[in-house]
Amino acid sequence: MVTWSHRVLANTFFAVKPARFLSKRQQIQNKMAVYQYYLAVVPVTGILKRRSSKPEFIRVSTKTGFFESDAEIYWKEIEIKADGILPKIDNIIKRDEWGNDKTSFNWKSDTGEIDNDASIFLDEQKSTIVEFSFRADLREENLTFLMNMIELGKELNWMFMDRSGKIMDPDFKELKISIQNSNAYNFLSDPKKFLESIAKNAK
Repeated sequence: MVTWSHRVLANTFFAVKPARFLSKRQQIQNKMAVYQYYLAVVPVTGILKRRSSKPEFIRVSTKTGFFESDAEIYWKEIEIKADGILPKIDNIIKRDEWGNDKTSFNWKSDTGEIDNDASIFLDEQKSTIVEFSFRADLREENLTFLMNMIELGKELNWMFMDRSGKIMDPDFKELKISIQNSNAYNFLSDPKKFLESIAKNAK
């Protein structure tokens, strides 16, 4: 049985587990700064192909020690390849030098001051998207990366899902409520209070 702990080191919140036991997806999840706001991308066409209407929430779980959700179900419904999406994200954020291969694509703009990133994972046999998420640094002036992803979401008919499973349209006014309820926002608003709450919950 794996015993899980949480640490805050150099402003980074980790789910700690030896790297050799982690998949590529888990290795990316395993490093998430507390000032990053997470959103999964969910295709509207996939949602409506499986359901009669858009849900308010998608199931999420951390039982395995990692954040997991049913968002990939909706990507599998439409079996879309990433070819048309990749260059659009390349125009927003630099492709990372790590982790890119036939089944995964990663972007990162870690300048030492700002840390945005995005990841797409593909089905190994069909090369279609099965998971797509990004993390916006809430310290960035004007939230440029997040705003660009919102505009791309409007263009490509996406919805976004936060870590509570809440489904939202690509609209900043709607996302703002989710942001204000996020760990990233709480940390930046009152770091001491946030770290005290983490320590209290870890007991």
